[in-house]
Amino acid sequence: MANMVMTMADLRKLGRTEDDRALERTKTRDIESNEVSAAIYWSCDEVANFIEMLGFPQYRECFLRNKVDGRRLIWCDASHLNALGVQDFKHIISIAKSIRELLQIEKPYWNRSITLPYAEALSRYLEQRSVMGHRADELDYTTYTNDTRDAKFQPVLTNQGVLTYY
Repeated sequence: MANMVMTMADLRKLGRTEDDRALERTKTRDIESNEVSAAIYWSCDEVANFIEMLGFPQYRECFLRNKVDGRRLIWCDASHLNALGVQDFKHIISIAKSIRELLQIEKPYWNRSITLPYAEALSRYLEQRSVMGHRADELDYTTYTNDTRDAKFQPVLTNQGVLTYY
């Protein structure tokens, strides 16, 4: 067992990584386009300050403890806030609505036609931005819309239900 001691730098490498230069270029392009909210680039403290500004200082620690930054804020809808520690249903509704307005995410429409994509372009772009990695760090909204403008919507294909013969 040769040197099994891990330093903090080694542990950080195992976690979420970002390409800072690519992220700054993407941030600049997104903010200049006025299509995407700058909130997706917020730190955990900025998200906690936003929650506190909404009038819910009791949930500040919940968001900090769960390390909710701008990218993770994208996924904070009514169904996920309970898991973060927001227990009051009226608070969940209010916070989820404020997050949707902040990020310019459309309100869920349950009667949406199945012939349409499951969400508008901005919402689909935010899903792509919510993950970490080189591809996500370099993706900006203008490039995303240009690349997907003429593409037909195709649901995510899985191998579920595929028969395999051996």
